[in-house]
Amino acid sequence: MTRPKPDVDLDRRYSVKEICGLLNICRDTVTKYTKLDIIVPIRISSREIYYLGSEIIILWEVLTKKKHDND
Repeated sequence: MTRPKPDVDLDRRYSVKEICGLLNICRDTVTKYTKLDIIVPIRISSREIYYLGSEIIILWEVLTKKKHDND
């Protein structure tokens, strides 16, 4: 099954919850790729974290490529 490209505004800020819904992934996956410096968050506070739509596309590309590499 291929993951459809999310329809996001590249300049809008999205919450982790929104990213999880858009990409059908769990919060831990977002955290993993943030710690690997693949996507960069916008930290408002320690509890308030957002990502630009452009970062969501980067994550989608990484996840899609990883899926194809495993086929």
